[in-house]
Parts: sequence; structure tokens; C-alpha cells
Amino acid sequence: MAATRRSETGRRRATRSPARLALHPAPLAECVICGPESRAGLRVRFRRRGDAIVGSFTPDRAHQGYRGLMSGGLLAAIFDCLHYRLALVRGVVLAVTARIEVDYRAPVPLGRPVRFEARLVARRGRVFDTRAVARLGGGTVAAESRAIYVEIPPSRLPGGGR
Repeated sequence: MAATRRSETGRRRATRSPARLALHPAPLAECVICGPESRAGLRVRFRRRGDAIVGSFTPDRAHQGYRGLMSGGLLAAIFDCLHYRLALVRGVVLAVTARIEVDYRAPVPLGRPVRFEARLVARRGRVFDTRAVARLGGGTVAAESRAIYVEIPPSRLPGGGR
């Protein structure tokens, strides 16, 4: 049985391994996309697979845009969270989105899992160039994304990044 501890909200949760902490650090606990402490969040979980970061999500009615389909903006937000993990696993404490693009290829129906995969294309100093794809069952590409992240010191954030 996994060790557990109480969160700030009083709920019991499993303690996280160092590898899990690298992908889901404490400052993201309230993130609406991946935060385990976010009450209204999606709680998308990411993991490493070789050089890639992968995750999956199954949209339901709460994630609907056009009737029966997942919101495209929500899909873009998941991509944003996914791309960031490529900097995190390389030891970067804080990186911000400088640019993100999403090309939508196929509608995402509710109730069907979407698999995400992201890879680092290049790193130039503090700049990370990344690519990602979202696939439906059968391998159909639902969307592709490109992003640029820039590492910044925590002191640049309000409260010094605390």
C-alpha cells in the first residue's frame, strides 16, 4: 500500500515519488489542468516515456465546446501544461510560455480518451522549443502544437515565485 498524507484541504493522498514530483511539483498543486488539489481541475497526469512526456484525458460534458465535442481552448490549455513538463524534467524550476500554437486536425468527441505526447526539439540557453501531438483512438491526430518556453528566475514572479 502506498504511503499517504493529508493535503492542505484535509483530503488524504498518496505521497509522491521524486520522479512524480519532477512532473507535478508542489507549486502546481492548484493548477486547473494538472493540479491534484484543484477542486474544479482536470487533474491530468503526465509521465515520462523515454525522451517524451505523455498523458491522457477523457473529456466529458463539463469539457464541451460545440455539442458533443471537447472545447478547443481546453485542448490548447492541456498542451500548454504538457509542453512545460519538458523544461521541468530538465531541472528548470520556472519557465513561462512565450508562444504556443495549435493546429486542429480532427474534432475530439466527448467520452473518448485523448493521448498526448510532447518532445523537445531544441534548447538554446533559456529557450525551449517543443512539439506535441494529441491523438484519438486508432491513432487519428486530433491536434498538433508547437511552443516556446523561456526559463525565468522565480524572483520575476509576484511573491518571488513562492
